[in-house]
Amino acid sequence: MKKTLSMLIVAALLGGCVTNTETVTTQAPTNAVNTVNTSLANLQWLPLNAPSSSKFTIDANSQKLVDNISAGNIAAFTLPADQGALTIKLDSFAKKTVYAPVVSVYNEKNALIATIPAENFNYVPAAMLMDDHLSGAITFMPPKDTKEIRVLISTTRDALTETTTLLHPAKASAIARNTQPPAIADPIATHTDMGRLELTVMTVADDKQYQAERTDYAPSPEERSSYYLNSIENAVNNGDLNKAMKLLDEAEKLGIADARPTFINAVEAKK
Repeated sequence: MKKTLSMLIVAALLGGCVTNTETVTTQAPTNAVNTVNTSLANLQWLPLNAPSSSKFTIDANSQKLVDNISAGNIAAFTLPADQGALTIKLDSFAKKTVYAPVVSVYNEKNALIATIPAENFNYVPAAMLMDDHLSGAITFMPPKDTKEIRVLISTTRDALTETTTLLHPAKASAIARNTQPPAIADPIATHTDMGRLELTVMTVADDKQYQAERTDYAPSPEERSSYYLNSIENAVNNGDLNKAMKLLDEAEKLGIADARPTFINAVEAKK
């Protein structure tokens, strides 16, 4: 499912900027490495800050949860619930395999607040320093009187039977140059319950900006054009060519005439 304009605007308006990425562990306690949990109540939750960006690996030493939403190795984190609206973004990196995630957000009583289902994770081709990955995001307001946010990252039995087709690097290069991609087979990543991931948590500045997520939000044509042109240029300058290309595609579908010249000029300036 493609990102909507409202979701992109929310990301642009985020008040909590993430400047550093830390590496955290999902390893189960030594005496519980081989323990298969069947309840959320038995999990240990690692506290994270908001805003924050955390890289981690889910592997055979991670905590395990097998129930109606999880089919194996998982990661479990907590976040403060007093930061207002939060945006949670998860990237799962692919090589020959990929962890096909589901994100479930709970309160301290393990009542479900929000979720990013498996079908809402989009494949994003490799670009610059970013590998191929599955990416999903959600913005939500913690319910009143919530003391703690719990974020469970899991995969499902159905997901483990599926695969993700990756874009061949030669095709990606051709697309970036706006030339015809070669007729070669794309690699396929099998889904497993192990992989490399990155969780980014951002805070929304205030309730007014949070309204940008509403479906009735309608920016003016000038605001929309300015947003896309600036975002395309910034993405290229930051080395995120894939993001710039996705923004370019959306901008052209919205009829923003200066989108492609802005993209080309920004790429040329980087050479």
